[in-house]
Amino acid sequence: MVANFTMPKTIAVDFDPFAGPEIAQTAPSTGPQTEIWIACLLGGDNANRSYNLTNSLRLEGALDRRAMTQAVQAVVDRHDSLRSVVSPNGEHIYVYKELRIEIPYQDLSRNPAAQKDRLLADYLEQDTMHVFDLLQGPLLKVGLFKVSENVHELVLTTHHIISDGWSMGVILNDLSVFYSSFVNGTLPDLPEAPSFAEYATRQFQYLSSDDYLRTEAFWVNLYKKKIPVFDLPTDFPRPASRTFDCHRLDYTLEPALVTAVRKVAAKAGCSFATTLLAAFEVLIHRLTGQNDVIIGLPTAGQSITDYQQLAGHCVNLLPLRSQIETGLGFSDFLKQCKKSVLDAHEHQRLTFGSLLRKLNVPRDISRVPLVPIIFNFNRKDGDFSFVGLSHRVVYQPKKYENFELFLDVSGDDQALMLNWTYNTGLYKAETIDQMMSGLVRILETVVADASIAIRDIDYKAGKPLKKNWVPLNYTKTDYPYHTPTQTLIAQTARQQPDKIALVFNRQKISYRLLNETANQLARYLTQQGVQRGDIVGIMLDRSPEMVMILLAVLKAGAAYLPLDPDYPADRLQFMLEDASAKTLITSEKYHHYLNTDTPEIHLETALRESKNHSKEEPEQVVEGNDLAYVLYTSGSTGKPKGVLIEHHNLVNFLWSMIQQPGITPNDTVLAITTISFDIAGLELFLPLIVGASIRLADQATARDGRALRELIETQTVTIMQATPATWRMVLDSGWDKPLPLKVLCGGEPLAPDLADKLIEKTDELWNVYGPTETTVWGTLKHVRKGEPITIGHPIHNTWVYILDEQQQPVADGEIGELWIGGAGVARGYLNRPELTQERFVADPFVGTPGGRMYRTGDLGRLLENGEILCLGRIDHQVKIRGHRIELGEIENTIHQIPEIKEVVVIAREDRPGDQQLVAYVVSESPEINHALPKELVQQWKQQVRQQLPDYMVPRAFVALSKFPITANGKIDRKLLPAPALSERDNETGFMGPRTDVEKLVAEIWTECLKIENISVFDNFFELGGHSLTAVQVMSLLEKKTGKNLPLATLFEYSTIEKLASILHMNGRSVTWDSLVPIKPHGSKIPLYIVHGAGLHVLLFNTLALSMDPDQPVYGLQAKGINSEDQPLESIEEIAAYYIDAIRAQNPEGPYALAGYSFGGIIAYEMSKQLRKMGKEVKMLAMFDTYAYQSNFFDPWPAKAWQNTITAIRERLYVLTLLKENPRETVVNVTKSIQKKANRFYRKIRYNEDHLKVFHGNYYKVNEANEIASRKYRLEPQEITVTLFRAKKHSYYVDDFEYLGWKPFALKGITIHEVPGDHFNLFTSPNDKEFARILQEVLDRLT
Repeated sequence: MVANFTMPKTIAVDFDPFAGPEIAQTAPSTGPQTEIWIACLLGGDNANRSYNLTNSLRLEGALDRRAMTQAVQAVVDRHDSLRSVVSPNGEHIYVYKELRIEIPYQDLSRNPAAQKDRLLADYLEQDTMHVFDLLQGPLLKVGLFKVSENVHELVLTTHHIISDGWSMGVILNDLSVFYSSFVNGTLPDLPEAPSFAEYATRQFQYLSSDDYLRTEAFWVNLYKKKIPVFDLPTDFPRPASRTFDCHRLDYTLEPALVTAVRKVAAKAGCSFATTLLAAFEVLIHRLTGQNDVIIGLPTAGQSITDYQQLAGHCVNLLPLRSQIETGLGFSDFLKQCKKSVLDAHEHQRLTFGSLLRKLNVPRDISRVPLVPIIFNFNRKDGDFSFVGLSHRVVYQPKKYENFELFLDVSGDDQALMLNWTYNTGLYKAETIDQMMSGLVRILETVVADASIAIRDIDYKAGKPLKKNWVPLNYTKTDYPYHTPTQTLIAQTARQQPDKIALVFNRQKISYRLLNETANQLARYLTQQGVQRGDIVGIMLDRSPEMVMILLAVLKAGAAYLPLDPDYPADRLQFMLEDASAKTLITSEKYHHYLNTDTPEIHLETALRESKNHSKEEPEQVVEGNDLAYVLYTSGSTGKPKGVLIEHHNLVNFLWSMIQQPGITPNDTVLAITTISFDIAGLELFLPLIVGASIRLADQATARDGRALRELIETQTVTIMQATPATWRMVLDSGWDKPLPLKVLCGGEPLAPDLADKLIEKTDELWNVYGPTETTVWGTLKHVRKGEPITIGHPIHNTWVYILDEQQQPVADGEIGELWIGGAGVARGYLNRPELTQERFVADPFVGTPGGRMYRTGDLGRLLENGEILCLGRIDHQVKIRGHRIELGEIENTIHQIPEIKEVVVIAREDRPGDQQLVAYVVSESPEINHALPKELVQQWKQQVRQQLPDYMVPRAFVALSKFPITANGKIDRKLLPAPALSERDNETGFMGPRTDVEKLVAEIWTECLKIENISVFDNFFELGGHSLTAVQVMSLLEKKTGKNLPLATLFEYSTIEKLASILHMNGRSVTWDSLVPIKPHGSKIPLYIVHGAGLHVLLFNTLALSMDPDQPVYGLQAKGINSEDQPLESIEEIAAYYIDAIRAQNPEGPYALAGYSFGGIIAYEMSKQLRKMGKEVKMLAMFDTYAYQSNFFDPWPAKAWQNTITAIRERLYVLTLLKENPRETVVNVTKSIQKKANRFYRKIRYNEDHLKVFHGNYYKVNEANEIASRKYRLEPQEITVTLFRAKKHSYYVDDFEYLGWKPFALKGITIHEVPGDHFNLFTSPNDKEFARILQEVLDRLT
C-alpha cells in the first residue's frame, strides 16, 4: 500500500516521529485513505479542506456543559480512528494512546439575534477553511456555543481521512449514550468499540485474497472497453489545473412526489434510492448527450464487514457505469439500473485508486479521474437521544469539494433533501437550479408513465430559444443567386486576361487561355449532344486540362460527376450508371477502364477537335437552381449516394469564402484535393472568381509531405486547404520555419496540438466544418493561440440549429444534433427520394417559403460566445483521413465474402490521433472464429479493395465466435475488443525476405524473437523486441557480417527492410550520435535520459512506449561503444559532451534530465553546467541512483577503513535479504559466485580477462567511466532532486530513504516509489507503472 506521490520537502525532512503524543498502535493505511492523502499532497491546502466534514448538533433544553465535554472526550477515547494520524510516507496510520480534545466555548446568548447568526456562521466558515495537519493531528475539532439559555450548538468537524457519513451516525449515537450516562451518573451501556486499526489491517490482508482479485476483475471487465471522458457542459472554461471552491444548494422534494416515486420503485421491484439514481442518470445523459454514463456511488464499508459500530473512513467509491438505450422504457431501464447497483454492491470492496492504476486511466490535472459526478444516498440518522434535550442534526455545507458535482440525498418522505454541491469554477448557481428542475421534471414524467421511452422524457418544462439564437443564425447577405460560377470566372478572365490563372509543374496557363479553351470545349461538348441538365462523368488525372473540362461542362449547361481514377472500377461504374451520365470524359489512358455502356469522349480528341470552335462564351443559359455537380459519398446500404449541388449552392459558398477567411487577387492557392472530394471546389473555383492563381499539385506531390512543403516554400503559396492528416504529414516533413500562409483545416476534428503547431508556423489558421450535403463548408472559425477550438459561426446565408430528438431547439448550453439550413442545402440525393425526405426536411425556423434544413448526424452545443462546439458523430458514420464513410457500405462489401457469416465494422482510436477501421467477423467456419490466418486476411483485404478505395479497407480483422448483444438485442459495438498485435496487419501486408541480406536479418530476428514468418515490414519492438533481444540481434549481426552497428540503430531502422538496407551500404549511413531519438515526436517538454552502467539506452524503449503519445523521449548513450571513438574519462567532460548533443537539438530548453543508476551522476553534473549557462532545468530525476561520494582522494587509512566497514555491512545485509526473500537471494548469490568462479578460472587457465573478451568496446568504455566516477566529487546544488526509488532493495546502501542525495539537493528531494528492484525497473510489468508515475511528474512541470 505504498502510494506514489510527490513528497513536499517539509514533510520529508521535518517530521519527528518522537514528537507529540505517545503512539499506541500502527496499522496500514487503507486504500481510500491513501487516495485522500495523495489528493491532499498534490492539491495543496484547498484539496485538504475539501475533505473537511462539519456537522452541527442543535440542542434544546438544559444542557450539562461538563457532561457534554466529558462525553466528547469519551467518544475520542473509545474510537481509535479519532486519535489517529497519517505516517509521513502515507503507508500507515498511527493511533495515539491518548488525545486530549480542547472544546472552545462561546456564550452568544446576550448578543442580538443577527450578531449571533453572524458569529456562528463565522465559526462554521473557519472550520471549513481549517487545514488539518495529517501528520501531527488532531484530525477533529469541536466547538460549543450557547445560543440562548436553553439552546446550544455543538459543532463537530473531522477530516474525511478518519471518518465518513456512517461514522458520524456512530459518533452521535455514542455521544448521546455517554452524555446521558454522565448526566444520570450511570455506566454507559455500550459494547466494546471495534478497532479501526484492526479493520485497516484486515483490509490490507484482503487485498491479497482471491476474493479481492475477483472483485477487481469485475470492475476491470466493466471498463475493458473504451472509457469515456465525461463532458458535462460547464458555464466557465475548465481551468488548466483543478480547483476545489464549491457551493451547496439545498432543495426539498415534495412529499407527494416522493410517495409517487416510491410506488414506481415498488412496482419495478427496486429501491427508492435506485429509482432516484436512475432518474439522475437520465438527467446526466440528456445534459451531456452521452449514452455511456459513469456516476460515482459511495458505499459504507462498515455495512459488509461486520463492523457496524465502527467509526473511521471506510468508504468505497464505486464507479457505476450505465449504457443508456434511448428507446428503452424508463421502467425497463430502472430494472437494468437495479442489476447494475446490485452487482456493484456485491463487488463493493474495491480500492478505487488501484482500479485507476489497473485501468491506466490517463490523468488530467484539470479533471477528476473517471468519476467527476457523485450520487450519494444517506442512511437515516440513528434513533439516539440526549437525556433532557431535544436535538437536530445539520450537515453543514462545504467551501471546498473534491468532485465537480455531488448530489447528496437525505431525510425522509416528509422532508427529503437534495443537496447539490458544485464546483463554482465550473458552474453557476442558475445551472444547478436548472439541473434540479430537470430532475424533478423527469421524476414527474416517469411517475405519470413509467413505461415512457427515455428519448421521450421531457426534462424541460419549456425550451426557449437561446438568447443569441437570432444573432448566431442571422447571416443573410446578398449574393449573385442566378450567376453561375463559370460566368463569374469568365468575367474575371475578361478583366485580367494575361494574368496567370494556373500553374502545373512547369506549365503556366493564363486566364485568357483557360477561359477560351473551356469555351471551345463547351461548344464541342454541345456538338456531341451534351445539353442543359445532363450529367457528365469526368475521369482524368490532375492537370490543367482537367480544370478546363470542369469549366467546359458547366458552360455547356451540364453538371459534372467527378470520378477519381484511383477508385475501384466497380465503384466508379456504379456511380456512372446510377447517375445515368450522358457521357464520360476520360483520357485514352483509361479507355475501356470501366465496363459500362456510357459513351466515352477522350480528352485528347476533344482538345484536338475543339480548336475549330469559337472562343467566345457559349450561348447556353444556366440559372441558379440548375445542377452544378453530383458528388457521391459513402452510403449505409452498401452503395454510395449522389448529392445534388445546384449552382446557387456553390456560388453562395464561394461568395462567402471571399469575405472569410478571405482571398485577394494577389493570393496563390495550392490545390491538392481529388475532385471526388467536394472541398476541391474551393481550391479550383475560388481563386478564379477573384483573379488569384492556382498552383495545381499532381497526384504524387499531393501525397508527399516533403514535396508539398517545398511547393509552399518555393511557389509563394499563400492559401492552402487540407485535412488534419495532411497537415500532420507536412509538419512531419521537416517544416521548421514560419511561412506567410493562410491555413484552412477541415474534414476531421482539429486537434489542439495540431492547431498550436500550425498557428506557430503560419499567418492564420481557420477551422472549417460542413457536410457535402450543405456544400463544402457551412461554418468557420479563425483559431487563435489559447482559444478553444470550435467550428465557429455559419457562413453567409446559412443557419445552424442545435435540436433535440423531437427537432426542437435545446436550451442554453445543452447538447443536441446539428442541423444546417440556408442557401447551401443541396437539392437532395439522386434517385433516393426516401432518404432525401428523411435527411432534408422543411425548416420551421425561418419564414422562407420552401426553406429546408439538413440533418448532419453530428452532436454540438452553443457556447456563451455564440460559437458552435462540434462533439462528433451520433451514428456509425465516421470520417477517416477526411473521407466520410458509412460503415454499412464496408460491412455490405465484406459480407459478400463467402467465408464470412456476420460482420461489424467500427472506427477505433486505441492510440490518440490514430483512427483506424476494424472489421469484426463471425465466420462460417468455427475454427476460423478463434484465429485468423494472415494469408486469409490479406486475401479478404484484396477482395475488399476491388470494390472500395483504400481508405475504406479495414486495417485489422478480428474473428469472434459471436457478437456481444445489448439488452435490446442489438450488437453492442462498445464491447467489441481492441485488436491484438497479431490482428493488426501492416498496411503494406506480409512480405517475405527478397535479398540475401534480408534473409540473413530475418533468420537472426526469428532466432532471437522466437517468431516465425516475420514480414520485412514488421517493427522489431512491436514484435516484442527489447534491449536484451536487441543486444543478441546486433551481436549475431556483427558475428555474421563483421559490421559493428550501434544498438540505437534499431530505433531508426526497426524493420528488416531498413536494417538490411544499412548493411547493404556497409553501415555508411549510420552516423554515431550520443543523442538517440527513442520517441522524438510530441509537444510536451522532452525528457533526456542518461544511460546506466550498461552504456546503451535500448532498455528505456519500453518505458517510453508506455508514456503519453505526446511525450518526446531521448536517450544519451556512451561515447566510444561504437569502437571508433575514444571514451571520455571525466564526468565533467561526459556531461559537457551530452549537453552539446542535446543543445544541437534543443538549444534553449527548458530541460528535463534523468539518469539511471550511474547515469544519474552524469545528469547531476549536466544540471550544474546547464544552470551555469543560465538555462532552466525543469526536472532533475534519479532513476534509483545512489549519490556515492568518491573517497578516491581521501587518505589511504580512512579509505581502507571505509571500504572495510562498507564490505562488512554489505555482507551482513545479505542476511536481511535472506529473511525477506530467501529463495530469490540464494539464487542471486549462487549466480554471483558462479560468475566470479568462472572469471577466476578463465584468468588462471587462459590468462584471459573474461569481461574484456566478452564485452569488447563496452568494457573499454566502462573502464573509462569507472575512472571518471572515482575522480568526481559531488557538490551541493540549489536544485530539487526528483528521486524514483525502487520499491525492492537488492543490495546494501547506507541511506535507503534518500539514496544519499539529501546533502546535495539543497531545495529538497521528492520521492516516488516505483515497482521492482534496481535491475528490473524497465521490464514488464514494472515499466508501465513507472511510465505512469513519471508521466504524472512530467505533466506537472507545465
